[in-house]
Parts: sequence; structure tokens; C-alpha cells
Amino acid sequence: MKTILHTLILLIGKKPYRVPLLLWLMFTGTVSAAESAQPAEFVGSANCNQCHQEQYAAWRQSDHRMAMQPADKTSVLGDFNNVTVNFHGIETRLFRRDGGFRVATLSRDGKPDEFSVAYTFGHYPLQQYLVDIGAGRLQALNVAWDSRAVDQGGQRWFHLQADEDIDAQHPFFWTGHLQNANSRCIECHSIDLRKNYSPESASYTSQWAEAGVGCESCHGPASRHLSFAGTNELSKTNSGFSRQSTPPLAWTFHADSSIASADGKRDDSYIDTCGGCHSRRASIGDVKPLAAYHDQYRLALLDPGLYFANGQIDDEVFVLGSFLQSKMSRQGVTCNNCHDVHSGKLIAEGNAVCAQCHKPAVFDQQAHHRHPAGSTGALCVNCHMPERVYMQVDPRRDHSFSIPNPGFSQAVDAPNACTNCHQGKTSDWATATLENWRTSRNPDSWAELNHDLSRQDAFAFKRYAQSRPGSNLPPIREATLLGKLVNFPSRLAVETASRQLASPDPLLRRGAISALQAMPLQLRWQLLSPLIDDPVKSVRLEVANALADALNQLPQNETGLARLIEEYRNSLNHHADSPAGQLALGNLESLLGYDILAEQAFKKALEIEPSFVPALINLADLYRATGSDGEASKLLKRALELAPDSATSNHAYGLFLVRRGKHDAALPYLQAAINQQDSSARHVYVYAVALDSRGQTDAAMRLIEEQRNRWPNNIDLSFLQVSYMEKTGKTDGIHRYLSLLASVAASNPQVQAWVSKFGGA
Repeated sequence: MKTILHTLILLIGKKPYRVPLLLWLMFTGTVSAAESAQPAEFVGSANCNQCHQEQYAAWRQSDHRMAMQPADKTSVLGDFNNVTVNFHGIETRLFRRDGGFRVATLSRDGKPDEFSVAYTFGHYPLQQYLVDIGAGRLQALNVAWDSRAVDQGGQRWFHLQADEDIDAQHPFFWTGHLQNANSRCIECHSIDLRKNYSPESASYTSQWAEAGVGCESCHGPASRHLSFAGTNELSKTNSGFSRQSTPPLAWTFHADSSIASADGKRDDSYIDTCGGCHSRRASIGDVKPLAAYHDQYRLALLDPGLYFANGQIDDEVFVLGSFLQSKMSRQGVTCNNCHDVHSGKLIAEGNAVCAQCHKPAVFDQQAHHRHPAGSTGALCVNCHMPERVYMQVDPRRDHSFSIPNPGFSQAVDAPNACTNCHQGKTSDWATATLENWRTSRNPDSWAELNHDLSRQDAFAFKRYAQSRPGSNLPPIREATLLGKLVNFPSRLAVETASRQLASPDPLLRRGAISALQAMPLQLRWQLLSPLIDDPVKSVRLEVANALADALNQLPQNETGLARLIEEYRNSLNHHADSPAGQLALGNLESLLGYDILAEQAFKKALEIEPSFVPALINLADLYRATGSDGEASKLLKRALELAPDSATSNHAYGLFLVRRGKHDAALPYLQAAINQQDSSARHVYVYAVALDSRGQTDAAMRLIEEQRNRWPNNIDLSFLQVSYMEKTGKTDGIHRYLSLLASVAASNPQVQAWVSKFGGA
């Protein structure tokens, strides 16, 4: 299992010290145990029962209502009959006192203490508990109750991070930021959360309109609707809601078609209604029910660590990112085509859900699925929506509706539906079986490109750039590829990305902006300044991140960017209670030249989470740049202590030693960096240069050759290798590297000189 620190480093990406936005996705997302205030515009779900008994009854039985409830004898499922459990050497006693539910365990200072359970979180297949630790903080206890039946392994206490070695200093310790419900959880388990965080006192006075997911979570504030109902003014055009609900598209089989077609106009408003809570995203300000999704959230793209290279779910990504990849989404299918919106349950059993659009006479047949009728293999979802288990007991289905391709899954180390069911069988067996069935399987060109671009393969980049004019990919997939162009700074990358800056889709504009963020400032300003006033907030903030370093180099009368930077700062301040929010603020202030403010933000991040490695590295980088090498060294050593298996920690300390002239001492750390799971081609490049600088050019060449499988067709490494071959006169095999350079960098004068000297490949 990946450690949380390793996952964080994975998310930092190409710019190891200056990319704040992706980290929000891990670290953003007291409410006191007392009754919270209810804004007047919200009326509460109980009022809906007056007119909507059937829907209200369904909601009362749904997991939505039970998402968050005050802890009492009707809501608590766990065994609090003075039970003691021991996980990671930490004893936790769960008991009752004075009619309440209590927990005795270690506190944030590592000493035993007792706490009150304020709320239950969830219902099935597990239930968590929010514990009031004072200062308005509600913490999610990571000892949870398995609410499944005994014969399924349930009715027991278990630890959510069983594979982590947790103590009071670990990021997953229950009193730390990663377990704080105010900033990470309650937003989707209540209506209209207001965190009300005070940075000065590091405390909350959070409020929400209603605990749990209620009617107004999806319909919006109902005070006007209730008022109109009382005065008999309700009509289809005068509902009192800010937006009319829309029924799902109807689907009809036409002629001899085996797949139904939609009747009516496509409506994507479900993304605004459901997407906010059913997606991996960062909120970019206060959240309002029904407001436009991309004005409230920054959706995670299909990046490593979150998704596998073929788009399958890896980490907890909560449906929307998967569904937007699907053919169903592109045809207009929406959540309520398959799910009852009030109960959350499927609208039909088994394959009957799929049979609404996929003719059973064609698809629900052994000739199609190749499994005995009535078997688990004959269920559509087991092949096209494979499960992945989260929180140890919670299986969730992939909503990209993919077609199994075990051969490619094996190549990119992703799970596949065939071997999920056929335990003990190999992907080779599954591939051979499909071939014996003569099942036609079109290659997934997007998955191959995504995989190869992630490895910074220059031939894949050229293939991608040349194919874009005719692209018909789902926008989330196209945006993911665009974002990877940042690793290929070139005229072709600029041309490819700039074509999408005027796209009507905000994800494509975001991806294009991200692709251009490493380009020279003048070019960035020329291309991105027209988007300073983009109508979509998530796109504007992407521009702010890409152009922040331009502000102090523009004429004083350039107010547009200054206004946007202030909007960006305000958005980051929304997450002032998170280490990643403070990291992003520090990065912004550093780019603007405000080193004192940057230092304050980085320190604040470490106050919130002392083991937050990215803040340690960024603060060390700031100290080094301002001449405080002693302080920088302490911070980098601390980062190494916390994350010894992190490429970024090792690389940062190695570079620090190089800058201090300690080249030989730096080599072991630079070498350690390239051997980690989260290493990059840049780490290999720097280590090779370091070896050459110490007179070990042959070792540098061997290193680059050894890394070819991991980083195939890498431009920078190929350039370096050819230069070393020329330098040493050991030119056997030089054309393997020179042919790549001649293909993708033919206009480079040095490449032209090499081709002239060594001949064409």
C-alpha cells in the first residue's frame, strides 16, 4: 500500500516545488457538537413531508439521510458496550456514559484522554464517528464499525489504515488534519456548510443548514418554494427554486437498433446537482447547491495516483471523473437514468438496468457475455463496471463502462475485470481466452497515449500532436493528455495546446492552460492573458496559477491580472485551514516576490500538519534562496526522515548538497531518488549530470541506457546521451538516440550538427 507521504509526492508533478493546485485534491475538501445554525433560506427536509410523502419516505430510508446524524441510540450502530480494541499498539475503549457515547484513546499529544462522539458518519457497509476534540473541531475516528452481517465478516471494529504504521505523529493519526471533518468531509454530508475557520485561533465555529444529505442538497433552498405552497402560487414555471428539476432523457429502440437512442435535448445539469459530492475535486470557494460545477470546483483529471493509465479508478475518485469518460455520458445518459434520486438505489435489479438501452436479445445472451446464464459472469456490471474496494470493506464500481482488455491492463499494471473474477488466472490466460472467442477488441489509443505520455515518450507526443485535429475524445480524457504536454516544451506543444484555449469546454481550456505553464513568460502572457476574464472560475484560477509570476513585470495600469490574482488568493484562503491551502498561498506569495508572506504560509502549513513534506521542501528552498542554508538543511533532513522512500525528498537534499559544493556526498541521495516509485526522468537527468561532473561519464551513459525502458524516447535523456557518446568517443548505438532527436527536434542546431557528423539514422 502506498504511504500517504508517497502519494503526496506523486501529486507534486513536473515542478517539484511550485505546483499547488493538485495538492488541494488530497488536503481540501468546531463544527461543534451543539446544534448548528440554520440559514433562513433553508427550511429543512422535514417540511417536504407535507406534500412529498413518497419521496420523503424514500429519502428517510436512504444512505443520504444517514450520511451524518447526531450520535444517539437510534443512529449509532457500533458496539459501545465498554469494548477495548488495539490497533498499531494504541488502545481504544468505546463505551457509554450519561446517555452519550465516549471514546478513550490517545490524544494529539500522545497521552490518554476521553472524548465525546458527536455525530455518526455513514451507515453501510461501515460507520465512522465524529469526535469533538474542542476548538470546534470534529475529527473522524479512524477506528470504524463494520456494519455488514457477521457472515460477511462484519459486526466488528476495524482500523481504516491497517497497513500504515501509525503513531501520534503520523499524518493519519485521528487528531490530524487528514481526519478533520470540518475541512474534508462535512461539506458533502450536510447542506450549505460554512466552515467559519479562524486562522488566528486555529478554531472553527462551523455551521450548516441540515446534517445529512437532504432535499435541499439537490433542489436548493426551499424557503420560497414553501412560501409559494402556502399561498397557492406554485406552478411549473413558478416553483420558488432557483432551478427547475429536469427529468432524465427517455430512451427508445428505433428500427432494428440494438442500442436505444435518446428522445429530447441533452441536459448536463446533473453535473451541477450530483457532481459536487460524487467527484474527486477541490472546492474553490463557498459551495452553494445547484451552482455551476466548474465555478465551484476544480475537477481532478485522470492523473496517475488517482486513475490507472487506462482510465480505470485507482484512488477514491467518486464516480464523475469515470462517468465523463464513458460513451453513456457522451450520449446523454445521466445519473437518474439508473438511480432513484431519492433512495439512491438502482431503479431495477441486475441486468434490467442496462436493458433499458441495451437490447437483452442481443446483449443479455451467452453469445455476448460468454458465461452461463444467471452466473456472476453474465452480469453486465462485472465486466463493464468492475469493483474496487475502498476503506477495506466498501466495494465501488467503475463508472467508465469500459470493455475488458486484460493484455493492456497487464502492460500498465492495472486491474482487469477478467482476473478480478477468475482468481488465480493470469492476464495472459484472459487474453488468450478472448482471442479464442474471436472477440473483437479495438485497441484503446487514448490509454496507450496516456500511458506513453506519462513516461514522457517523445514519439507518443508527436503522435498525439499530429492526431488532434480529428480528435473525438471525451473532454476529460483530452484535457488529461493536454496537461501532459507541459513535459514537451516546444513549438508543436504550443500549437497543440493553443487550439484548445477557445474550446467551449472548461476542462479543455484548463488542460491547455496547464500545458503552457512552463513556456517562457512572454509567450504565456500572449496566449493566456485573453483568458483572464474567462467566464468559468476554475479556468480563471488556472490562468492565475500560470501567470502569477508575470504580475510584477507588467505595467502598473495592468489591473486585470492583479484582480485575478486577488481572486486566486481569496480562493486559496478558503482552504487556510489545510496544509495544502497554506502551501499554495506560500507558492503564490513566493512567485509574487513576497518572501516574508511565503515563509509565514509555509510555516502555517507545518503548524497544521508538521509532517507535510511538500511544505518542508518549499520552505527549505525559500531559506536556501535567501542564504539560510542551516535552516534549509534541517528542514530537508526532516523531510528525508519522514519520507525516506520519496524521490522528491532525496532529490531535494541531493541538490542542496550539490549547491553547497558537496558533490560526492550528494551522489547517494541523487541515486536514491531515481530508484523510488515516484521518480521522474528529470531525476535521472540530474543524477547523470552529477556523475559526469565527478568524472564518471561512463557510469552516466550506463545509467541512461538502463533507464530507457522506464523513460523510453525521452528527449532530454537522449540529448544528454548523444553528448556523452560524442565526448567519450564511444558512439556504438548512438543512432538509437540520434534518430529520436532527428525526428522530434530536427530544427535544433546541435541536433543538425550531430546528424551531419554521425550521419542520419
